[in-house]
Amino acid sequence: MQLKNSTDYAIRIVCYLAAQERMVSTSELSRKLNVSANYVPKIAKKLKNAKIVTACEGTNGGYMLAKQPENISLMDIISCVEETMAINRCLEEDRFCSRNLEDTCKIHKILLSLQNTYNNKLESVKVSDVIRPGEDEYFGRFYVVLKLNLKEKSYECVYSHIREVYEKVRKTESYEEFISQYVERYVYASDKKMVHDFLSSEGLEERLVDGCEEKDLPYRRITGKDKNAYVWMEAKKYIDANENTAIITLHNEKIVQNTVIKMERELIKKEQDMAKQYWDMVSLLTTVLNHNHLVEVGYQDDISFYTKQVYLQLQKKYPEYGITDEEIASVAHLAPIHDIGKIKVPIEILNKNGKLTDEEMNVVKQHPLVGAAMTQRFPEGITTEKLNQYSYEICRHHHERYDGSGYPDGLKGNAIPMCAQVVGIVDAYDALINDRPYKRKYEPEEAIQMISNGECGAFSNQLMQCFQEAAKQPEWLKVTKSQARQKI
Repeated sequence: MQLKNSTDYAIRIVCYLAAQERMVSTSELSRKLNVSANYVPKIAKKLKNAKIVTACEGTNGGYMLAKQPENISLMDIISCVEETMAINRCLEEDRFCSRNLEDTCKIHKILLSLQNTYNNKLESVKVSDVIRPGEDEYFGRFYVVLKLNLKEKSYECVYSHIREVYEKVRKTESYEEFISQYVERYVYASDKKMVHDFLSSEGLEERLVDGCEEKDLPYRRITGKDKNAYVWMEAKKYIDANENTAIITLHNEKIVQNTVIKMERELIKKEQDMAKQYWDMVSLLTTVLNHNHLVEVGYQDDISFYTKQVYLQLQKKYPEYGITDEEIASVAHLAPIHDIGKIKVPIEILNKNGKLTDEEMNVVKQHPLVGAAMTQRFPEGITTEKLNQYSYEICRHHHERYDGSGYPDGLKGNAIPMCAQVVGIVDAYDALINDRPYKRKYEPEEAIQMISNGECGAFSNQLMQCFQEAAKQPEWLKVTKSQARQKI
């Protein structure tokens, strides 16, 4: 659907009458709105039939609104002038469809959803919003719908409120070029990269679920020559790779900047509070482990330190792993809770002198599963999503070994998450250099040699090299000596 000039005139007439709040003559409407005097009565008649305006004949006659501006939507005006509000023929009453498959066609369903969104937007925008755009009001009218053929790399403009966009699409050969020009001309400076990456054709078919995706992105659109004047917009993309089709919409959001800022602040505070709650819970669990004598005094700092040092070597020697500073810090802080599942293991088994029976060993081997289940009750939010993943993987998989001989899942090779591999090797080291009810403690050099010989299970060559290199660093040796002095 492409709006006719008469629809544009109708919107202008209604908005002018709303702003004047009085009877306005045909000549004044023609003069002020640059609309032909012959057109005004014809358009006014349609508006009158829709009960949007009233007419009064005579010398002082003219037109005025029949109801308050806040009770007149853009949908009311457009629908009384346009023959159809459908954005595509298959949505019209005759149900035209080139393949006669409107009941099963996925594109029909996408367009129908799009039509409903379009209708809802027009219904939500009132004339009062247009003529009196205040801080909390709708400001500007922008709506663009693009349809892409993913296979042929072609595109078309299905609808645009601004005629200029049709011309731009017609003159621009590729969708990528159109998006680049749109972003450069209309998008607020700090949002340009974000919007371009979201709309770029290169990313349209990534991370699809069953070949489909529906996603939206809020951004700011420049409204004039002042680069700091903008309105909030929303970009939506509907992808159906099975039909080689994508629908892109760019339209106004009836959201004021201050409201968005307030909402962003509230969300940030909420996430910060949730992150604090998360780390408080981790600290509490570590305290419980200490209180129940399931770990040594100072264990939290030691295991965190060792984990960080090995991770730093991996980051340095193997950049292809993509290890970030954030991952290192998070995993190092979470490493002390890897054995929280032992809370459910009877203390007499944990403190038993000598070798465990097969039955007792089976009980001990349940602690990774118990610990992983406990992490699934940790606080959930945007800031804790990755932390929850690390917590779960560390608790469940720190006893897995690279050759598949570990437990509880018998994972092998790189199927074992890196965080669990690192915590697994430093846990083995810490266990060797400390006294246990069932063994004496070993000197650090002995412990390193035992791990290198495979006496604590198999680790990858890369991880083993990084562990050995970390153990040579002055900081490592200093912490190890300090730990030994504390336990004399």
